[in-house]
Amino acid sequence: MDGFTPEQQAYLVETVNRLGLDRAFRPSAAAPETVYGTPIEDLCKEERRKHEIHPCDLWDAIEDWTLRGVIAEGLDQFLLRHWGFFNVEPADSGYMCRLRITACQLRGDQMIALARIAEDLAGGFAHVTTRGNIQLRNIAPQDVLAVHFALREAGLSCHGSGADSARNITVSPIAGFDPAELVDLRPQALMLGEHILNTRELQGLPRKFNVSFDGGGTISCVADTNDIAFQAVRIVAGGPLEPSIYCRIGLGGITGHKDFARETGVLCRPEDAGRVAVAMLHVFVEHADRTNRKRARLKYLLDARGVDWFVAEAAEKLAEKGIALFYAGPAHDAPRASINRQGHIGAYPQADGNRYVGVALEMGRLSPDQMRLLGRLALRHGRNDLRLTVWQNVVLPHIPEDRVALVGDGLAQGGMPTRATSFAAGAVGCTGKWACKFGLAYTKADGTALVRHLESRFTLEQPINIHLTGCPNSCAQHYIGDIGLMGATLPDGGEGYMVVLGGGTDSDEGLARPLTGPIPASDLNETVETVIANYLAQRHPSESFLAFIRRQPDDALPALMDRTSAAA
Repeated sequence: MDGFTPEQQAYLVETVNRLGLDRAFRPSAAAPETVYGTPIEDLCKEERRKHEIHPCDLWDAIEDWTLRGVIAEGLDQFLLRHWGFFNVEPADSGYMCRLRITACQLRGDQMIALARIAEDLAGGFAHVTTRGNIQLRNIAPQDVLAVHFALREAGLSCHGSGADSARNITVSPIAGFDPAELVDLRPQALMLGEHILNTRELQGLPRKFNVSFDGGGTISCVADTNDIAFQAVRIVAGGPLEPSIYCRIGLGGITGHKDFARETGVLCRPEDAGRVAVAMLHVFVEHADRTNRKRARLKYLLDARGVDWFVAEAAEKLAEKGIALFYAGPAHDAPRASINRQGHIGAYPQADGNRYVGVALEMGRLSPDQMRLLGRLALRHGRNDLRLTVWQNVVLPHIPEDRVALVGDGLAQGGMPTRATSFAAGAVGCTGKWACKFGLAYTKADGTALVRHLESRFTLEQPINIHLTGCPNSCAQHYIGDIGLMGATLPDGGEGYMVVLGGGTDSDEGLARPLTGPIPASDLNETVETVIANYLAQRHPSESFLAFIRRQPDDALPALMDRTSAAA
């Protein structure tokens, strides 16, 4: 300030301070580091770990662990699950590997390759999951890279199949040849899957995320249990939209937290569905809670901000790409095709005159011989195409009518019948205590024994879906089963189950209601048998189990466990 008198200098300093101009020239303190607006110190431990090393950058560590034969633990194991490998010790040995079978479709030659991987590098079996996926088990730490490269050689992947990822993207198992479907949405599912795997920002989400595409045909993929549910509908004349086929969008399904996907009144064109999902995933990434994992799923973002806000955020992103959302309530939809609850088992006509054949697996288990048989039959008779179902079964499509019996005989000889009882067709079970560190009950063994017990007591003309899940995480979605069973610990520390009744999806949407529990696992067969006996004794003519349960008031449900009335 040379050249100014002391009085002038004092005046200038006072003026600068009074106007706040001094702040413009001060060195500013460094802004706190954040992840999508959340300060690092406020992140939960999993989010802090993902900030320290993004799951996509784990390859050096994977090489090191594999070469040293070391199994990842703690937050390292959390990161590794993004690559599809799960440390399940001490419940089971080594790693479980979950594949990524986008659109629930794979080739016959890929199934044969999986048989070899299961036999040579895993535990000698595989499981079909409730997201139409495949899991391998008992993988030694030193074999992780061998499994990874064997999958890649077969054109398969396990990348992005666990932890905070967009999980296996489901589609109806008969998409593309269902005579009743409105549109084949497999291309949208496949596009979305590739977009996710090739976009760094869409890996390591705030929590796991489920997306499903239902083409409106005769076999459900329980889309309304997903975070984003695309449901093909035909809009009729007289409403706010031009009559055409659209995808209705439901949001926030998470039945383990007792919520189905919410009706939003929002639709998109089928060809835009994949990009709509991408935009919504980006909104989730940018705004979901990264401080509390218990409230990090989409449901809780919708609870906090509202469906309208979420849709508006997505619509803004889509508008930049020239993609429009549309608005009309379900009152403008034409009735959808009737859902065949057992349509994934047996032989049924396709739109092109061929047949698809659905096989009944026991709680989703496949041996290598069965996998090879499925692959050979698909190659020889079915255009090298296989589909997996959310009911833990396999469908062989494109079978010429004159070969259906031949294929069916071959499957039966391999222990995969194309017929199933009303109990076996809809029985699903998660891994449970046998091989999951969270499991509280031996779901697969108990479920198999329960189905066989009921088959020995009853012959039903209608399906009763039984869902067994090992813990409150509800991987087998016990709240949507006709009979839902959730593993629990008894007061004496023993294995038990909570029992719920009357759940359903799609046109039967509703959460199952509590019946009893925890009951000892040793009482499970007799308890369920008594419930079904009372249903048969008290139902209206031809009344389904679901309809019977839903007309019972809550205080009447306990009477279904009365063995005296069941025997009367």
